[in-house]
Amino acid sequence: MSKFNIPIINLSRLGTIVGMLIILGAILFNSFYIIESGTVGVLVTFGKYGNEVVEPGPHFKQPLIQNVRNFDVKMNTINYLGREDRRVSEGIINKPLIDVLDSKNLPIGLELSVQFTPIAEQANRILEQYGENYFEKLINPFVRNVVRNVVGKYQAEEIAMKRPEIEGELQVQLSKEFENTPFKLNTIGLRNINLPEIILSKIKEVQLAKQEEQRLAMVEEQAKKNQQIKTIEANTKLIEVTTQARAEGERKRIQADAVAYQIAAEAKANAEANRLIATSITRELIDYRSIDRWNGAYPQTLIGGNSTGGMILSLPNTEPAPTKSVAKPETGHVENFLK
Repeated sequence: MSKFNIPIINLSRLGTIVGMLIILGAILFNSFYIIESGTVGVLVTFGKYGNEVVEPGPHFKQPLIQNVRNFDVKMNTINYLGREDRRVSEGIINKPLIDVLDSKNLPIGLELSVQFTPIAEQANRILEQYGENYFEKLINPFVRNVVRNVVGKYQAEEIAMKRPEIEGELQVQLSKEFENTPFKLNTIGLRNINLPEIILSKIKEVQLAKQEEQRLAMVEEQAKKNQQIKTIEANTKLIEVTTQARAEGERKRIQADAVAYQIAAEAKANAEANRLIATSITRELIDYRSIDRWNGAYPQTLIGGNSTGGMILSLPNTEPAPTKSVAKPETGHVENFLK
């Protein structure tokens, strides 16, 4: 008999336990899932989408009963340009430009960019109604339809001049269309307008005509400014000449007034002097001056006359008598005047 008792392990039972543990681990692992940022999760129970949308983060689900569909809710950009249909990178799609007929049925090509974002709370509705290819099924068709309806109302030659107006109208109309969808319109940008060659020629002619009109207007405006400058210079010169003439006239007037004042002053002084002289002469002074000036000789001729005629009498020459010294009275200024 053996010294040690070794327990006999039932390998079948061990395999069953291990299998059950593996199945349990797989079930537990399958019930745990993570939703990344920029996406949401939609639970699918027996093939039916649930009403709730799972936010980013760790979550649990019923194993073997529920599945999770991840749905990208980041912003998408569509570039309508060129003639190729290709996806550049995640969230960016290049589509061919939109061909439009204007109000006169002339072909126009529009290049624009549209940015939109899926509404996260309606991710289950998007998947249920449109699937993951919602862009081709919904967004692309009505964007092209709105652009054709808006731009088709204008004439080709107007579109280039009314670009801001058309871009604003596209923004309004597309926003209304997006309101009825589980998506949100962010922005729209009109990038380029491809017009027919005949329209481009007409637009070029109009632009050249406007440029020439602006140039002529500038030349006319400059001519007006030059004329104004010349008028101002002439007026300034006239003012200077007028001012100088007035100054010269004023100077002459002042000079004439000064001369007239001087003459008047001298006349007044002479009149005053004459008045003084006339008032200072007396009969006695005249007799005195006559005696004072007599040299003692009688005149050789006497002239006499009356109302009927006159006569001239010659007198004999006699020697003058000796001059007597006669005391002269002090006559002052009057004597000086009579000398």
